[in-house]
Amino acid sequence: MARRLNALIAVRLSIQTESTTSPERQLAVCRSFCVSRGWDVVGVAEDLSVSATAVPPWKRPELSRWLEDRAPEFDVIVFWRLDRFVRRVGDLQEMIEWAERHGDKGLVSATEPFDLTSPAGKETATMIATFAQMEARAVAERVTSARAHLLTSSRWGGSSPPFGYRTYAKDGARYLEVNPETAAIVREAAQRVIDGEPVNAICRDFEQRGLPAPADTYQRNKSGRDFVWYPRTLKGILTSPTLLGWKTRSEDVPGKAYKKRVLVHDQDGRPVRVAEAVLDQGVFDGLQHALARSASPVTQRSARPRTPLLGVIKCGGCGKNLQLHTTRKRRKDGTYRVTEKIRCLSRVGSPACPGYVFLPDEEIVTPIRKMLLQRVGTVPVTHRVYVKHADPRDESNPSLTAETDHWRFVPLGTTFAERWQSMETSEIGEDLIRAGITVRCHPPGRGGLVAKIPEDFRERLAKFLR
Repeated sequence: MARRLNALIAVRLSIQTESTTSPERQLAVCRSFCVSRGWDVVGVAEDLSVSATAVPPWKRPELSRWLEDRAPEFDVIVFWRLDRFVRRVGDLQEMIEWAERHGDKGLVSATEPFDLTSPAGKETATMIATFAQMEARAVAERVTSARAHLLTSSRWGGSSPPFGYRTYAKDGARYLEVNPETAAIVREAAQRVIDGEPVNAICRDFEQRGLPAPADTYQRNKSGRDFVWYPRTLKGILTSPTLLGWKTRSEDVPGKAYKKRVLVHDQDGRPVRVAEAVLDQGVFDGLQHALARSASPVTQRSARPRTPLLGVIKCGGCGKNLQLHTTRKRRKDGTYRVTEKIRCLSRVGSPACPGYVFLPDEEIVTPIRKMLLQRVGTVPVTHRVYVKHADPRDESNPSLTAETDHWRFVPLGTTFAERWQSMETSEIGEDLIRAGITVRCHPPGRGGLVAKIPEDFRERLAKFLR
């Protein structure tokens, strides 16, 4: 007797409107389809507010967990329509290859006439995916065109207004105007910087006086606590051309992870004005010169991550990530004394955190490596192989016995100590994160270093190894 197939139902929706098929309707149709085929539904992967164009199946919150770890539990993935599953031809091809590697699983639409277990079905699916990708591209072009038109107009696009401004309604649209309360804060900060006061000191003073921080004025404070004035945030406000009343946009900085604000120009190449200026041009220019003078000299950044074992080391007091902090103090001879410490990301002086501070190598990296080598150094490293179930109906091989699909963990012929011996600290950190290993860090007299090692740490890492 043939074994009944197990089906995973995949439901996805970007934005629900009157013209879209609701997740409930998608699920009902897929369940009915499985019943008609005689398949057992073993799970539902529901990803809502997820774009199929931007997020492939293996990166979606729910579906990715089934694809990565629970693949042996199902034989076929069922979805309402192919465009609910993928919208890119490349993504479809990736999923077809994934299905072949994982026991020749089926990818089936509940409303379209094809079955991806056959060559003809794969060709049909590729054709449908091509049209879905064309539709998604057309929608993206319309959205891009609308955004480009809005960007060069004097209207405000709908996001939080820049600090120093507020929005008002006019003729069904939103526009910017100077906010007297926050503009006064900007003008005060600008004058104090021009007079030579450090940005850090200005932020501390704003904190003591209880002036509302940018996050407070943007109505993002839903936790009831007060947000903090950060020097980096204040510098970003003071360097933005928005203070001159011009419209700006974010632009990537080549080779950097952050963005910068640049002016938006109209079709004639002129800056687009959206409001009155908070600062006049002379004050703004003087402010930029003052900020440039106060900036520390740029040093060459290392190619390795700044914080060793970032994401692994946690504060023993509050549980947040520990991070490397560098301070530079100028000497009388013009040189700088550089000090590196690892401390918690919590705000300095926060009542929720004791504020532990550690030396990077002596108190963190070296003792953690020694501790982990003692705990798991002799454990063999494995990688994961998908094993398809044996079919008892195969009369040509009577030695086969019925079994389900499963993962097999095959040793790579090395231990964790041998693997880590030639690896950089940052590479070891990647292994630890993938294995789910973390270390709570306390000072020696308050508990020291406490490693949290999951029982299945070796299996967690194995799925990333080949």
